[in-house]
Amino acid sequence: MDTKAIRIPVILATAAFLIAAAPNVHAGLAVKFYGTAQANKLSPPIAQAIEELGVDVEGFLCFQLPLFDLENGIPMGIGVDCLNPFDDSGDEFGEGLQIEAKTFFFLRRGVIVNHGCTSARPFFAGVGNAGATHITGSIPRSEFGVEPTPIPACEEAEGVILVTREFRESSGDVRLSGAVDLSNAGAGEITFSCVFVINLDAFGLWP
Repeated sequence: MDTKAIRIPVILATAAFLIAAAPNVHAGLAVKFYGTAQANKLSPPIAQAIEELGVDVEGFLCFQLPLFDLENGIPMGIGVDCLNPFDDSGDEFGEGLQIEAKTFFFLRRGVIVNHGCTSARPFFAGVGNAGATHITGSIPRSEFGVEPTPIPACEEAEGVILVTREFRESSGDVRLSGAVDLSNAGAGEITFSCVFVINLDAFGLWP
């Protein structure tokens, strides 16, 4: 008997079962926000676009950098991460910052704006680069199906808050994981190496 001929249908059936049993999640667009930027040094067209979008970033420090496709490294747009640190006391788990963030993704097919909260913590000793710090966005409830319990400063953070053009029928959330070099943050300069996964529930294939 040809065991190879039997094995292929079994593998396909197993794959179909695993897909059917998987959680109901949406495929996302993964972009890399990478480079060194000075706070509030936005290009005039981007600054004007943010003003026209009507998203309030007063009091935030906004950093503009290119966005790259995580899969192939091709530039795909401009990102602006506007940050408002509101607590640097850490907690019972150790040192860290708590930061409100409004992030703008200027893409060919439109603009996506996310409002969330972020935590930044040092690397564990011996793991990663001591010159950088872990940064992680608040976990969207779509990840685990659990409603988060926001702290007071983040109660208004609600995921994707604005979309334009081809994204205008969509809603969703954004997941952040990455690292930042804060060694020159006192001078308003941060180096970012961050991955954003954008999940939109009413949008299909990406370009």
